[in-house]
This record gives sequence, structure tokens and C-alpha cells, in this order.
Amino acid sequence: MNHFNDAANTWDTEQKIKMIKKFANKTEEYLDSNKRYKILDFGCGTGIFGLELLDYASELIGLDTSEGMLAAFDNKIKNLDHVSTKLLNLEQEDINENFDLIISSMAFHHLIDPLKMVQKMKTILNPEGMLIIIDLEKEDGTFHPNNDEMGVKHHGFSQEDLNEWASSAELHLETQRVNSIHKNDREYGQFIAVFKKD
Repeated sequence: MNHFNDAANTWDTEQKIKMIKKFANKTEEYLDSNKRYKILDFGCGTGIFGLELLDYASELIGLDTSEGMLAAFDNKIKNLDHVSTKLLNLEQEDINENFDLIISSMAFHHLIDPLKMVQKMKTILNPEGMLIIIDLEKEDGTFHPNNDEMGVKHHGFSQEDLNEWASSAELHLETQRVNSIHKNDREYGQFIAVFKKD
């Protein structure tokens, strides 16, 4: 947690913003431009992903467990009445609201039990709601320089993991690679997984 509080002020690097724009462009392919969604940005950090989708939002709530990250997010939304943030650990607490769209970028590998989280998120999705998760494809543990310090619980996820999440929560699933990052002399893939509720 301290890692994210300490990193909040320098989080929005040019490289990260460019990557997030790519995530947002791909996410938009699954959204209806004529519709406005009540959006939950889970593990929102400084808000760079959720705020990219503002044109689609009737309301946007950013959820995170890092006060530092949310303070950086709050600085960006002072004049936006339909955007708010909430300090909450959804693995341990509940949010008593429902959403049309839940988005999450690079947060799921920090969760203790991602499958349980997908099941929980299904319960707060409105009918025909969508959960869109972007995270690392299965990797060998070298993506993060210090897994323990950075709160990493999973070294990415396989297609089998995603299939299991979908079937356990009875959600329809579409996946594809959305980006790849070259570092440590290797490529790390990032997927977008779109879970749809009937």
C-alpha cells in the first residue's frame, strides 16, 4: 500500500498515459456511443483510465485502497459533479450500489482471490451490465521489479483462468491481447477480458 501512496505523485508518466489511451480505445469498441453508463473504476489509481471514458459516463466512481492515489484523482475532478472517489477495499467490504459498467486496469494481479471478486462484481452489475478487466497475461514473475513490495499476488493470468472466472460467475466472455510491453529483454502481453451479464 505504501508503494502506491509514495508513487501517486509521479504515477501519470507519458508512457503510462499512452498505454491507458490504448486500453480506453479498445474498451470503447465494446461500448454504445449512444448510451451513458454508470461506471465503477476498480483499482482506479489516479483515475487515468476511468477519465478517458468520461464521454460515456452518466456517473463515474473511482474505487481504490490507496489514499495517495485517490488524492491525485480528486485533484483532477474538482469541477466534475458526476465523478467521485471512494476509499474502499472491495475484497473485505461491500459497495451498496449497482453499475452498468465496471472497469479495471492492472489491478487484478494485486487481488488475493480474483475469481471471488468477479463473482462479487457480477452481483453489483445491472442487467446487461459489463465487467471489463485489463491485466497481464501469465508471466514468469519478472514483470515487477519487486513483487512483495508492490503487492503482487499473481504473475498475470492465463486464458484458462479467465474462462474459469466467467463460468463460475455465469458471464459471457470475450478476450484479446490489447498491448504488449517490451522490457527485461522479453515481451509481456496484456489482455482485455470483457465479461457480459445477460
